[in-house]
Amino acid sequence: MKKKIVLLLALMMVFSLAACSPAADEPTAPAQPGAEAPAEGGLGGYPTKPVEVIVAYAAGGGTDVGARLLLSEAEKVLGQSMVVINIEGAGGEIGFTELALSEPDGYTIGFINLPTFVSLPMDRETQYAIDDVRPIVNHVFDPGVLVVRSDSEWQTFDDFLAHAQENPGTISISNNGAGASNHIGAAHLEYEAGIEVIHAPFDGTTNMLAALRGSHVDATVAKISEVADLVNAGELRLLASYTEERIVDFSDVPTLGEYGYEILFGSARALVAPAGVSDEIIDYLVAVFQEAIESDAHMEKAREANLPIMFMGPDELKTYMENEAIYLQEVKPMIGM
Repeated sequence: MKKKIVLLLALMMVFSLAACSPAADEPTAPAQPGAEAPAEGGLGGYPTKPVEVIVAYAAGGGTDVGARLLLSEAEKVLGQSMVVINIEGAGGEIGFTELALSEPDGYTIGFINLPTFVSLPMDRETQYAIDDVRPIVNHVFDPGVLVVRSDSEWQTFDDFLAHAQENPGTISISNNGAGASNHIGAAHLEYEAGIEVIHAPFDGTTNMLAALRGSHVDATVAKISEVADLVNAGELRLLASYTEERIVDFSDVPTLGEYGYEILFGSARALVAPAGVSDEIIDYLVAVFQEAIESDAHMEKAREANLPIMFMGPDELKTYMENEAIYLQEVKPMIGM
């Protein structure tokens, strides 16, 4: 258990460094973003046509919303259109595979969700490996929350926990795919609290939340950006957050740590490219996305969409992915995954 806590603290240190020093990993761009890139230096005039951006989940989900928000600003800097391609299925695996196996020419990049991207190859034989992609930047770190419908009998986490303890195996919790991020978060809580629940996997956030809103499941583990509007509208109720401190905009919601369960969980949403993309193109894309992320227009839109921005450059993102793998190797046997 001490080893697990040390690993979690190490991850939080990465978050703190990334948040305090957003430009620490800033590359030297081979050309000014927004201007036509020169042919020399391995860019070959890149980009001369629209760039496709794969999102491995359905349109309207948290990853898709954040992607479209960022790309609307990034394409202004890039000087070319950036087109979202939704390829959903198998908890993200189908889209991740398409992304990893795409032509490494810089015209197909995509979003990965962590820990899901790292977790899936640990759970089953996938057609992609972690090393099949190259990190570009991280966009969002979205904290996890436990949520129920507003008409639920459980007003607090204590109510939820008491029912789970007295009625093992009766509470159903939807997630965004077997072995995906929200499944891990729910299973980790189940393990630490010593309860038994029913895990209900769905393909992506949209379907996961539809099941909750339609009363087909009792609760869900989600990311705050995915449910904030529904909570503010009075449709859903937050019971607890998987954060070290209370979420600023929901300061009345306790953390799981306040109940004695030191579980830190959330999802990073990052841009990557197929492994064979050149250093010059990667550096150029890092510069493009950093400028877009840090723009006033993007930050305002992100705030309105409840997206917690956490920029990481490629080196920081690579370290984060490696730490996620360490954490998962530690926690998965504990939770029977």
